[in-house]
Amino acid sequence: MILNIKYLAVATAAIAPQLASADELVLRGGIASGFANEYTYALEDDDGETPINTDYGLGMMGSATYSMDNVYKNIGLDLNLQFGVLLGKDDSGDPLDNSCYITTYLGLIPDCQDRADTENQTAYADLSALGRFEVGSGLTELLAGVSYLGIKNQLETDYLYPNGFENFVSRDTEFSGLGLKIGARHQVPLQNGMTIQIEGFVAQYRGDRTTDIVDFETSNGSPNDEQTASATDTIDVTTFELTPSVLMDAAWAGDGATMEFGISYKLLSGAIDTRNFVDHGSIDPFEEGDEFDDVSSTSIFAGVTIPLQ
Repeated sequence: MILNIKYLAVATAAIAPQLASADELVLRGGIASGFANEYTYALEDDDGETPINTDYGLGMMGSATYSMDNVYKNIGLDLNLQFGVLLGKDDSGDPLDNSCYITTYLGLIPDCQDRADTENQTAYADLSALGRFEVGSGLTELLAGVSYLGIKNQLETDYLYPNGFENFVSRDTEFSGLGLKIGARHQVPLQNGMTIQIEGFVAQYRGDRTTDIVDFETSNGSPNDEQTASATDTIDVTTFELTPSVLMDAAWAGDGATMEFGISYKLLSGAIDTRNFVDHGSIDPFEEGDEFDDVSSTSIFAGVTIPLQ
């Protein structure tokens, strides 16, 4: 028991300098937009039906960074958690297609989908541990380390038929992977007490992407003819981040605290599976639909940096 107490005391003494070197906590939050991204999913066959370009919509972003100095010699450590959520929807916006209606009832084609509505939800979480060291005059920091990325995208589409049938499709795509992240942070002090800061990061992840499809039709509100499909691929996802911001004093948050206002751009490349998987009229499963798999989010945010010493 005495040996255990002595060992605990020695271990605590060894860890204490690292804990005491904890430097600051950086919190950010803001609104995000994915309107720059869209892909054609609904009504994507060649029968003259109106396609729908589904966008990723509006949402929010947030991050928390726990930053320590001198974890090993002059190398610091940044522990960062970043997340974002986007909600989008779209529809054909057109009146019923009379030619579609007539050809269906004349029996010229078996099915004719003349409208569709879509809703989608996209969420991501990025957890990283980055070593940090200063270069030059100390206003520039280089960062590198390991990172985990998780992405979830769910699309729900309601295909509408002129004969009263509806075709509901739910597509759920998930990615989870590990990778390496590198980046840099640079500050430019201004004469009025403010500081311009620019951050940039690039990361490469490898992991599994799974897409699950549930597809069923309804007639008078009753489910009919349900189909399911699933696909799993091992893929590479690349992310890019660029964040310019302005820092200023924030005495209300403590001595040495700063407020931050900025714009953040994040690109997730290779993440989302937008291909068609099940049969809708003349659309063949696994064959139709381009894979526009990039998701980007532009955010306007506010933040605060709180010294912990």
